[in-house]
Amino acid sequence: MQIRPLHLDDLAQIKTFTDATIGENYFTYEELKECYQKSLLNNVMYSFVLVDEHGKIYGLRLSYPPGAWSKGKGSKLHPELWNVPQDKAGYFQSLFISPEVQGGGWGPKLSETAIVRLKEIGTQAIVTHAWQESPNNSSIRYLTKFGFKPVATHPNYWMDVDYVCTRDGKPCRCTAVEMVKYL
Repeated sequence: MQIRPLHLDDLAQIKTFTDATIGENYFTYEELKECYQKSLLNNVMYSFVLVDEHGKIYGLRLSYPPGAWSKGKGSKLHPELWNVPQDKAGYFQSLFISPEVQGGGWGPKLSETAIVRLKEIGTQAIVTHAWQESPNNSSIRYLTKFGFKPVATHPNYWMDVDYVCTRDGKPCRCTAVEMVKYL
């Protein structure tokens, strides 16, 4: 397995991967193209994939550099709680790991790769929205272990996303916890 920057020609495979991993149509193909563009700054990619020797994707870390994003999957943000200006904050959009390789440390490796790249351009903080109802609270536990601190809670955060949630169907009534990691 290897971690490499996201390529534009990965998007079709990522669409299939995310449909299976988080829920059908969580990302549309058009939205994935937007994610790709938000991940790119000055021809440098800030999002990464985990691939095997044949190029099959087993993991994805969508990460946006400061100034390339204005919101997460939902639109609820509390930048007044971050202690850094939004134009100095990166954003972790999503981290998905195939069940086949979960528990192998690939999530932290993908995230650390993105953090190293974000630090290179002087990013002061990373903001994200954690899935409160994730199995065994894995999303918040993972991010807390990685140094993120909660700053706000957003009930029904994904309600306006037109997809079938793996937890409660459609519409999604899950809660997001807005979290910040200072670099």
